[in-house]
Amino acid sequence: MLYKAKCSQCGTQFRRRTRTELLSALRKHIWKAHRSWMVHRIKAGQAKAAAGNPGVVGLLKDLGSGDFIPGYKKYKRAQYEALKPALDVLTKHLPEPVKVSWEIVDRMADIIFKK
Repeated sequence: MLYKAKCSQCGTQFRRRTRTELLSALRKHIWKAHRSWMVHRIKAGQAKAAAGNPGVVGLLKDLGSGDFIPGYKKYKRAQYEALKPALDVLTKHLPEPVKVSWEIVDRMADIIFKK
């Protein structure tokens, strides 16, 4: 069987006997002939992923400002699990409002961070 594909940027056609060979040839062509387009796509994807996934710093700011409980839906279980060991150690050094918020979040983690 002969597999066929076409470059979405320039229309170059490729024909190979296996899908693996076809995809490899297409990938090599795109990186060689359309490098800036590929870099742009990768950066756009990273920016999109970062926008929908607030970081640990954002979680700490929300804990400190008291806005965490109303806006918890933007956070993921992985962020909580990454932050938990550090905050458990630092709890005694945190300001009182952050400490109280963290204790509430820690106790309600299974409810807040549903899988």
